[in-house]
Amino acid sequence: MKKRNSAWILALVFLFALIAVQTCSGGIAISGSFYAHDYVLAQGEEISSKDVYIVAFNKEDKRVRVDMEYEAPEFIEVNLSSKGCFLNPDEYKRVYISLKAREDAVPGNYTVKVIAIIKEVRGDLPIKVLTSAAQEANVTVTGEYAEVDVAAIDPVENIASTALVKLFRSGYEIASAEGELKKRVVPGRYTAKAYLLGEESASEEFEVAAYEEKRIELPIRSVYFEVFDALPAKDESGRIGYVYVVAVVKNLYKDLPNVSISLEVSGATSESLTIYSSPFLPLDRTEIKYNYIPKGGWKSGKYEFREKVIADDALYAASLVKTVEVPSPVTENLVFVLPIAAVIAVIIILIVVLYQRRKR
Repeated sequence: MKKRNSAWILALVFLFALIAVQTCSGGIAISGSFYAHDYVLAQGEEISSKDVYIVAFNKEDKRVRVDMEYEAPEFIEVNLSSKGCFLNPDEYKRVYISLKAREDAVPGNYTVKVIAIIKEVRGDLPIKVLTSAAQEANVTVTGEYAEVDVAAIDPVENIASTALVKLFRSGYEIASAEGELKKRVVPGRYTAKAYLLGEESASEEFEVAAYEEKRIELPIRSVYFEVFDALPAKDESGRIGYVYVVAVVKNLYKDLPNVSISLEVSGATSESLTIYSSPFLPLDRTEIKYNYIPKGGWKSGKYEFREKVIADDALYAASLVKTVEVPSPVTENLVFVLPIAAVIAVIIILIVVLYQRRKR
């Protein structure tokens, strides 16, 4: 058993050593996501995103120059966000990679290689090559294609230009645009997402067939109630005085003009009140507090509370409904009447008993 364990340990040590040699050799380390995806491109399609990159690390004890190169078929265009830079010891550089198949690209399976070359420098002049490292990725070019149009739509059905639209395939981002994204793609399954201030606001999965033209509209939740509650405030006897209504409205979209927030009460009564108004609703959070008392006083029954955000007469958000139940006054009195009646009954019984004893 000990021999088997020793053999496994030696094998693991050898494997880790091999990985270390491949990823960190001669003072350079290279990592990133480029090699981790299998890229499929239609003729004329481009893939470009923050999910496709490599990172070069300087493990030398001196300043070096990193030059980026690539190897690819002539009909696959490779664009690098940086082709060269200087790195101090322990510094790194992230380089984003985009791939495009030209219209005349020959369908088939190919390999694209991105290479980081480390050079020794004197001042800013390269002297000699110290080492290099590379990542390879599989790229497939297809003859079939489709066209997609993905748009982020705000509550008044306009394209939300401040939203970031992203398109994903096989778990990684292949393209992005502000407001609306039009793109040639390979037929297949995709996920479209819209973001506001870095937060995901809408998402939809869809399929597109060969030579199909498809439009996807993402209705974004640009303004919403992050907090909403209605809390009854009662006196010592348990009777309700008012309902404390509190809300936090989160605006991820833009400064909305001519904003009002209404409180709608239904159930035992029916009222609509404007509890907040402003020339604009700013980005981020706005807190609204209000103490509600019905105009005609409290009645027994359920009171349902809901708030709405309206900008330029358009509805942008509505809260969930919160319910407060006000008990019947008769029910409240019974709590006190029943014990008093019991005491009176006991007193009457005692009087009758004492009277009978005296009579005897």
